[in-house]
Amino acid sequence: MKKVWKGFAAAVSAAAIAATGFIGATSANAVVTETASVNFTNWQSGNVVTPYLILNIESENIEAGNTNYVYSVNAANKAAVIAGMNAIKAEGAADIAANVTDADLIKAVLDGLNSTNVEQFATAFMGASPTPGNTINNASANIQQGYYLFDLTTVGGSGTAAGSNQYTKSRYMVDTVGSAGASITIKNGSVTLVKKVKDNPTDPETGSTNSGWNDSADYAIGDTVPFQLTGTLPEQYGEYDKYYYQFVDTMSVGLTYSGNDKVTIKSGSTDLTNCFDIASEGTGPTTLKFTAKNKNLKTCAAAAGLKAGDSIVVEYEATLNDHAVIGTAGNPNTAKLVFSNDPKQQGEGDTAETPEDLVKVFTYDFQGTKEFTITPNDNDLPVFKLTNTSTNKVYDNLRVTKQADSTYKFDVKGIDAGDYKLEETYTPAGFNKAADVMFTLKAVHDAESTDPQVTITVTPTIENAASRTATGAAATVVNTGGNKLPETGGMGTTVLYAAGAAIVLIAGIGLAVVLRRRQA
Repeated sequence: MKKVWKGFAAAVSAAAIAATGFIGATSANAVVTETASVNFTNWQSGNVVTPYLILNIESENIEAGNTNYVYSVNAANKAAVIAGMNAIKAEGAADIAANVTDADLIKAVLDGLNSTNVEQFATAFMGASPTPGNTINNASANIQQGYYLFDLTTVGGSGTAAGSNQYTKSRYMVDTVGSAGASITIKNGSVTLVKKVKDNPTDPETGSTNSGWNDSADYAIGDTVPFQLTGTLPEQYGEYDKYYYQFVDTMSVGLTYSGNDKVTIKSGSTDLTNCFDIASEGTGPTTLKFTAKNKNLKTCAAAAGLKAGDSIVVEYEATLNDHAVIGTAGNPNTAKLVFSNDPKQQGEGDTAETPEDLVKVFTYDFQGTKEFTITPNDNDLPVFKLTNTSTNKVYDNLRVTKQADSTYKFDVKGIDAGDYKLEETYTPAGFNKAADVMFTLKAVHDAESTDPQVTITVTPTIENAASRTATGAAATVVNTGGNKLPETGGMGTTVLYAAGAAIVLIAGIGLAVVLRRRQA
């Protein structure tokens, strides 16, 4: 563990020892037992702080804006203070004995404790099992006046599952709570994880942002779906000697991890792929996990330039498979980060998890209903082809089948949004080919949402030719019975009648001529 607490003095009162006057104990004054207010900044709901009284206050004197205190050692924690001071004593110096006087122990604290070794002091102090005060559960509390070590024992925040929290634990904090109270800044930071899915740019839809990286997308079954995970490093990253960092991505049964050949992990322009162990767990159809883990990010040469606040980005691909959920429920995919969250412990010794971030991949279906004007031969039924003219994806050989309720159906599961053409590719004997059906399936899904939703609309080229369903689009196609014969009505009939009349007239004239010749 590093011996220097970087930036400690800038964030908290530097052990109050340097911030206020410090006078040794006297036996003439009684311990001040009145309470005063301690206020915490950077407080998160759910935080729990445990105070440890190191020194009592016996008196204070305020002159020219400076406050001087007369301290005495708190008897309950004297052994722990001795342990802490022995941990930071000068090399070769003798240990402080258990029977040291209060005055000598306070002088040792005055001379030896400072902002560069307070973490080492606190570690030994805590290891000696000191007696704690009442825990603090709010950003403001009243406690007995004195010189304290504060330990953030429980990290609050807004986790979505048990044990999930983006906030790291704080370094130990020390300060004097005098009659005027004290204001203390909690020295913790946060780690965030953002998951995105890249949308298909050819879809006729709205709502996409972030160059296509959104909280939802829609694809056809069999399509490759790109995902992106972005994790950050906490404010205290530089204070760790070891740092555990793991992406954990959980896919629903409708998504199958495609392999790690598409995985890139970058911070800026630096490729960190070799810093991580990439793995997937399980085989479909089942819940799959994709993980990228580093047990100690500090040991990877490529990661040497990482610093607090940097982002690490993972991109990988999955395939939308035949087990995908059709329609508005979508196929969820969640991710979280497991990370070192306590600079006092380091590495795998103390980790936390970010809340899971969820994205959804939607896919739809087409439901066709076939109607006939005369009774068809159930062994000789039509065949259709559905074409997404936006992507040129073709769903061929869609055979009509008779259902248990005597209706005739055909369908396609797992289609994307787009412009569609439905055409009959085989027409049974005795029927006329059905007219083509043209329609647009539009799906507007949330680009930014903790629980993305989708709205489906279907616009047919010809009114009532296609309609929207809860899961996609539908159309009813009618086959007219009987072959088309040459027309015998209308003008054709008139022509035939005229020709017939002419033939009769000519025959009558011929007959009359013949009769006259015989009479002659």
